[in-house]
Amino acid sequence: MITFNWETRAKERRLENKALKKRIKELTISRNKWKVKFMEQKDILKTMKNSVETIKKNVQKIIQA
Repeated sequence: MITFNWETRAKERRLENKALKKRIKELTISRNKWKVKFMEQKDILKTMKNSVETIKKNVQKIIQA
């Protein structure tokens, strides 16, 4: 009959869970950082598109004048 040492297994599981929780925390921080970076780039793109539209309208006014 095989004897299992429950204390050893419990310690191993505890250490594994601790490592996984740390990894989850690191991934969450990384994901949030990339999300913020994306949102900033999205806002910049939107601003640039608005600027291009304004410039196009001004060019049309100049051409028509």
